[in-house]
Amino acid sequence: MNKINSKVLEIKNDFLIKNLKNSKKLNFLKKISKSPVMVSKKTGLVYHPDIVDAEVAVNLWSKNIFKKKINTKKISYSSNFPGMQSRHFYIVDFLNRKFNLKKNLICDFASGEGSILEKLSSLYGLEKIIGTEHSSKNVKYIINKFKKFGSKPPKMYIKKIEDLDFNKKVDIGILSWTLCNCSDPLNVVASLKRNIKKNGYILIAESSRILVPYRKLIHNYFNNNSRLGLSHPWHWSFNSILNLFKIFGFTLDCNNRFWDEDNLILLLKNSHKSPDKQKFIFDDYKKVESFFKDWKKISKKFPTKWID
Repeated sequence: MNKINSKVLEIKNDFLIKNLKNSKKLNFLKKISKSPVMVSKKTGLVYHPDIVDAEVAVNLWSKNIFKKKINTKKISYSSNFPGMQSRHFYIVDFLNRKFNLKKNLICDFASGEGSILEKLSSLYGLEKIIGTEHSSKNVKYIINKFKKFGSKPPKMYIKKIEDLDFNKKVDIGILSWTLCNCSDPLNVVASLKRNIKKNGYILIAESSRILVPYRKLIHNYFNNNSRLGLSHPWHWSFNSILNLFKIFGFTLDCNNRFWDEDNLILLLKNSHKSPDKQKFIFDDYKKVESFFKDWKKISKKFPTKWID
C-alpha cells in the first residue's frame, strides 16, 4: 500500500471508529464533557466515539433539538438565534462575492428552518434555489414562510443527505454547521459529490475552534450534562475537514481567515481529483492535546458554575 492510500485509509477508519485503539482519550476533559473526547493519533481528528445511527441522529435533530423558541434549560436550536443569523448572512455574502449567483442552480443541503434559502431569495432575488431537509415540520415552516412574504417557495426534498439522488445536479451547494453533527460524514460527502456537477462547488461552513485562538470558555464548548456524541460527534480543524473532502475528489478553491474568525468557511470544487494526486496534512495529536490543556487552564481563570 502506498503512502497516499495509507493516509486515505486512516482518514476513513477515523470516521468508521476503527482508529479507536490508535486514539488518545483526553481524560482531563472528563468533567467538562459527558461524552469521551478522543484525538486520533493517526490524523489528529477530535471526536466523540459514542455515535448513534444516522437515522437516530437526524430524528434527534428533527424532533427534539429544533425549537422555535429559545429554552436555555433544554437542548434546543433555532436558526433565528442572532448568532446563526449573522453566520448565514456571512455565507450568502461570501458566495455573492465569488459567483454570479443568478446563473447557478443552488442547493442548501440540510436547510433546517430555511434561513439561508430565505436570504438568497430576499437579498439577491434568486429563484433557482432548492433545499433538502429531513424534518417535514421544518419543510412546512420554510414553505409557509416564503408564502407569507409573497415569494415562490423553493423546491424541497424531504430526505437525509445520504439518500439524495438529484435528476439534475446542482452548480453550487451549501452545507452549513451540519457536518459536525452527522453520524456518517463519509456517506454525506459521497452524496455531495454525487449531486453536485463536476467542477461545481460546495461551500462548507463550520466553527473554527481547534488550533486557533480561543474564542469561548472550554466548558461552554463541550457539555458535561448531555452526550455530545449523539448530536455533535466531530470537532473540526481546517486540516481534518479538508482531508475528508479530498478523499472524495474535492479540491480547495479558497477559504476565509478562519484563524481570525469564529467561522470556518471552505469553498471546495468538485474536481474529481484522485486521492493519489492530493496532498493530505494531518494535525499532530500531541499539539491538539496541548491545545486543549491550555484552553482548559485559561478557562479556569474566569468565574463560572463549572468547578474542576
